[in-house]
Amino acid sequence: FHTDKYIWPVGYTCKRQYASFVSNEVDKKCDYLCEVIDGGGKPLFRVTPSDAPHLAEVASSASGAWSSVMKRVNSHRQSFGLAESKTAVSGPEYFGLSFPQVKRLIQDLPGASDCAVKPMGHGCYKWQDFSAEA
Repeated sequence: FHTDKYIWPVGYTCKRQYASFVSNEVDKKCDYLCEVIDGGGKPLFRVTPSDAPHLAEVASSASGAWSSVMKRVNSHRQSFGLAESKTAVSGPEYFGLSFPQVKRLIQDLPGASDCAVKPMGHGCYKWQDFSAEA
């Protein structure tokens, strides 16, 4: 799966630390597993907290999945009497897919070059030249 900016390989995973939304300690962080899964004709994005794996968020966009997590974190913070924090999020960034090193590795995957010639969603993926970074 791809857009003009990102390739979303099914099976892609990464871990990111972020605030927990179930801990009894307001500042406690946990690992979140981010996954791109096959949703039939489109990718799905799952974010699973290590301290509450049964409360995974799944959305049709990476930003949507992380936005749901952040809303839960805000609700949790408010239960401690704290103010809300921001909920605007770049899903590709939180999935690690906006980092040039990750994009380069994904472009090196077998079949990735097909994304530059097969339209999907917002068109063909715009191939990036990372040769200057080597």
